[in-house]
Amino acid sequence: MTRAWHALAAYLVITLVATWPLARGLARDVAWDLGDSILNMWILSWDIEQIRRLLGGELSRMWTFFDANIFYPVPLALAYSEHLLPQAIQILPVYLISENPILCYNLLFLSTFVLSGLGMYLLVRELTGSAAAAFVAGLLFAFAPYRLAQLSHLQLLSTQWMPFVFCGLVRYFNTRRLLPLAGAALALAAQNLSSGYYLLFFMPFPAFFVLWEVGRRRLWRDGRTWRALSGAGLLVAAVTGPFLLPYAALHSQGIASRPLGEVSRSSADVYSYATAFSEQRIWGRTLQAFPMPEGALFPGLVPVLLALIGIVFRVRDRGSGIDPIRTTDPGSRIPDAARRWLTWLLAAAAIGHAAAAALTLALRRITIDAGLFVLRMSNVNQLLLRALAALALLLVVSPATRVRLKSFMRERGFFVLGLVVAVWLSLGPAPRSLGRPVDIVAPYRILLEYVPGFDGIRVPARFAMIAAFMLAVLGGYGATALARHTTGRRALVVLSAAFLLEGTHVPLVVNGMTPLRDLNTPEPRLYPPGRAPAIYHEMARPPRDSVVVELPLGQPDYDLRAMYYSTVHWRPVVNGYSGFFPRHYGRLTVLLSEIPRHPDVSLQALRASGATHVILHEGAYRGSEGPETAAVLRQSGAVELFRDGPDVLMQLPR
Repeated sequence: MTRAWHALAAYLVITLVATWPLARGLARDVAWDLGDSILNMWILSWDIEQIRRLLGGELSRMWTFFDANIFYPVPLALAYSEHLLPQAIQILPVYLISENPILCYNLLFLSTFVLSGLGMYLLVRELTGSAAAAFVAGLLFAFAPYRLAQLSHLQLLSTQWMPFVFCGLVRYFNTRRLLPLAGAALALAAQNLSSGYYLLFFMPFPAFFVLWEVGRRRLWRDGRTWRALSGAGLLVAAVTGPFLLPYAALHSQGIASRPLGEVSRSSADVYSYATAFSEQRIWGRTLQAFPMPEGALFPGLVPVLLALIGIVFRVRDRGSGIDPIRTTDPGSRIPDAARRWLTWLLAAAAIGHAAAAALTLALRRITIDAGLFVLRMSNVNQLLLRALAALALLLVVSPATRVRLKSFMRERGFFVLGLVVAVWLSLGPAPRSLGRPVDIVAPYRILLEYVPGFDGIRVPARFAMIAAFMLAVLGGYGATALARHTTGRRALVVLSAAFLLEGTHVPLVVNGMTPLRDLNTPEPRLYPPGRAPAIYHEMARPPRDSVVVELPLGQPDYDLRAMYYSTVHWRPVVNGYSGFFPRHYGRLTVLLSEIPRHPDVSLQALRASGATHVILHEGAYRGSEGPETAAVLRQSGAVELFRDGPDVLMQLPR
């Protein structure tokens, strides 16, 4: 246990260094950019406000939890994005003391790295018994290069519960104690509720791992095991299920679904795994095989190298309750010489077809002119089936191969298969190579058509995080093989340092902003509610049933600030920004743009929105459009209640 605390302290120090200078401004700076980070700060603030009211005795908040104060008058507005309830519970004490969403967000941001490292450390130590290898595996997962491209998405950084799930399951099967199983169930529920993507993408992997362990330990008829596993499954369902109902309600209205074309565009390309995120210090400028949105999936050279070592070199299985592997093949009538030649032939066929499938997947079509004949390969499915057929025959013919494969699958097989499946699923419903279709079956298409919830997921490429998890475990096996030797331990130190250069961006960007084209760019700074602009404190004076619209409306940077600063007054807001948008919002955005050019139409839309007050940011507009908009509102009967420089609060006529 002491070593785990040491590992935790080390991950904390490395995280603070890798994210510097964020630690210097935890209460005022925002990690990476002022985009989706602001959305997540508002979500956390809303969650904690509801929890505060529930603790104060307002039990009705339980039924209105998802009726957030944005996109007025739309119900279930929180369900248009993630709810982040586990993160809110995690940071609740700090929020209640500080009332600072920025500080809370940054602490959660840092904790995703530290806890991801600790969880992977515990998992790999349980699997291999090597603390040194476990520490390296924790680094591989905590600072996986894919996380760099998702630094503004707290829900996607929240992977910390994944290794705790597997660690609890491994410990349960090794000890048969119920406490680790209960911990695994709670960790899985926390992971499900931390991210809708990982609810759908990650949850099947622990389920299949349970079946894998039951099979390899021959527990199919063990009633005690099945009762314990069933109880754990019911616990996960009981905690997760209620939070799916609001999303199901939106889906029934046809809101929470994605067009097939959008899903395909956000899927990984085969060459995405040879494309680094542009902000990576080492590979960002050189490794750009096929740049595309959500397509920077290069996992890093060090994790791949260590995973290959982990696959090639055997690590003794520490699991208990497994019967010895039979190494003899009684009754075989194949002569040894013939068996040897047939073994080599089938092995060559299996390896050759697998290599041809991988090459065809990358190149789409291969043509080889051999003189007497022309060999053409384009169907990856056929090549894979032939490789599997050759492997099956090889296992029938060669007892030694059966022994080696069985040993490998017992020890590392699940994580190898998990890596392959995660990468394959990340290619989405229509796999592509360099933007062109590849002739290979698309298992994601089956999930999209038959599994509820997948039609609401936009980015299949985010399966890359599951691939990074599997790669880190295999890298832990590779680190175990190296840690057996003095030279190998020295190599691990060098490899760990090289990996941190691959997977970090120092100094970390804070308060990042992209200049706007049609409006003036907001100040690259966010303030805690206590120091928010005076206009928002003034908005707290009108009655609780007041509804405010902020102008300009529809531009994400300004809508996000309207949401964030609504935490000062908690009045309903017409503005909003989320993963989905209400059907009316696009039309409202158009009608409330350029108000001086079509005042009658705009004022009619403003009245129909239900707003009672307007916060007008005159300084957001270019030229004289801001003051002209204020003049149109005054002419319609709006009364100016408060002015703070270019920010104006007006009450609209009833």
